[in-house]
Amino acid sequence: MPSRSRPEWLGPETDDITPAVSTSSHAFQAILDDLVRTLDAPVGPPAAAAGALSADDAHSLTAPASSASASPSADDTALAGPPPARLQGRGDLTIVVGFGGDAREAARILAEGADAAVHPVSDRRAALAARAEGVRRGCAIVAPVELDAVDAVAALAADLASIAPDQVWVAVDVSRRLDDTRRWVGEVDAVLAVDGIAATGARRTAGPHGLAALARPVLWLDAPPA
Repeated sequence: MPSRSRPEWLGPETDDITPAVSTSSHAFQAILDDLVRTLDAPVGPPAAAAGALSADDAHSLTAPASSASASPSADDTALAGPPPARLQGRGDLTIVVGFGGDAREAARILAEGADAAVHPVSDRRAALAARAEGVRRGCAIVAPVELDAVDAVAALAADLASIAPDQVWVAVDVSRRLDDTRRWVGEVDAVLAVDGIAATGARRTAGPHGLAALARPVLWLDAPPA
């Protein structure tokens, strides 16, 4: 008798069709046993990928600045590539997030390098006004966004997101505590992907600046590390 599950256009059933394995059969139990042995087999440690960081290298990226004795090195900044080009289109909006004077000074220098105007912004309405000003004046806008504390980003997150900038920089003074810098830069990056670091202060610290740990392109606004 033809099978209900087999359409007639496939032709008559043949004897070489493999029957299904019953879940109560010895064959099914053997398959399960093989699967369990395969899953339980110990797995060796994965081979190190080419170019992977050694334990010492990883520690050097995450250890506090006070734990290392090397001088600041420009090699750290080479890991993330060159800094992005400054935007120069009419109404293009670049924001620079950082502590007070750091953000203002970085915005001023970045604007000078792009023939842009400086126009502070704090929310979406201010950002739209800044863009309109840029279109009216025929230039790009660089806007400082000032922080007053290491933990200030969380309270500003909604306003930062509403600004919707075309490019985002963080103004980092490398003489400040690296742990604090990593915290607030990471929080900014979680809201608005950071494109570059405008760095200062290499001559004000004897320790390594640790910018490689931030994994972003770096532009030194003052004397770079020796």
